Amino acid sequence: MIYVLVGGPRDGQYVDDVPRGYRPDPAEASGSPYDAIEGFDLIRAVWFQSDPARLRALLD
Repeated sequence: MIYVLVGGPRDGQYVDDVPRGYRPDPAEASGSPYDAIEGFDLIRAVWFQSDPARLRALLD
């Protein structure tokens, strides 16, 4: 499985493991030119930013 990173500091990169700060989004089509290649499952991994106030609330 290959992840296409969308947004964030690594936008547009193809990776085999989702890096910190990204979240897999299998509901969206990747729209990649590699979609036509058999044997590759491309899934978007979308950048998300954590809200520090929300995280503090969870930890308190």
